[in-house]
Amino acid sequence: MSPADRPLDLLQLRAALAVRETGTVTRAAGQLGLSQPAVSRLIGALEAELGFLVFERRAKRMVLSERGRQFLDEGQSAMRSMARLGAVAGELRRGNHGLLRIAAIAPLAVGLLARAVAVHRRTWPRITVDVETRGREAQFEELRAGRLDIGLAAMPVAGKGLRVEPILDADVVCLLRADHPLARRKVLQPADLAEEALVLSRPDSIIRHRLDDIFRQAGVVPHVAAIVDATPVAVALVALGTGIGVMHGFPQSALPAGIVGRRFRPRIPFTYAMITQDDDTRSAAVAQFGETLRTVARTLR
Repeated sequence: MSPADRPLDLLQLRAALAVRETGTVTRAAGQLGLSQPAVSRLIGALEAELGFLVFERRAKRMVLSERGRQFLDEGQSAMRSMARLGAVAGELRRGNHGLLRIAAIAPLAVGLLARAVAVHRRTWPRITVDVETRGREAQFEELRAGRLDIGLAAMPVAGKGLRVEPILDADVVCLLRADHPLARRKVLQPADLAEEALVLSRPDSIIRHRLDDIFRQAGVVPHVAAIVDATPVAVALVALGTGIGVMHGFPQSALPAGIVGRRFRPRIPFTYAMITQDDDTRSAAVAQFGETLRTVARTLR
């Protein structure tokens, strides 16, 4: 067997990941319960197997190389998959019916997905559901790599290898403290927010593009107090009085006490989709959970 075909040593990979995480060989050795020379030898052996440097040595410092970064990104995903494989084995050993790996953007994770998991386990109590909150692109990558069974994200979803099924429609909402003067209104428009501090999504997000267009057409320059990449962070900032959030719809039941949602007009509608691998090998467990998602989504319309 040539070196290129030889399976990688998992301990070598763990050592390299530990150095990246901790920043030094000494701290990595402590994390792994090994000596510093042992960790150095493991990394040297890994680099010899790979045929390139994972870390560049600069004045007694270990600096991640570009090829090393790409390799360890994949290595981290592989280690997560190994951990999940162990979890699946454990569930099967205990007599459970396996593990479903599902990721969702935050508003769907605390709304649709949480309810679907609760409903599903009443019928299938011996299934374990591994729930993660992940952004759209991360979901697509994990689905294509086979490390996720189901993703839940806002459309549009582009790219090969994915099956996309629209499952829920919802509008963007304003999130604000219940004691804010604007909370007395049922509907808020751009003019109402002209003098307000706002908590908004990142400029490259779909929701932000649409929102910026609406503010521009209304002749309103938004006063952005904070930019976030997840709705729960926006909720926390709103609760602390940082500003009014304009975000994906968030279920009122999941909002902390004292925070309310109000309709935003003009409407910014979103369609959310269930995303799976585009093949005919989906397990019965995935199909069953998909049916539960559809059923729960109908109750939220």
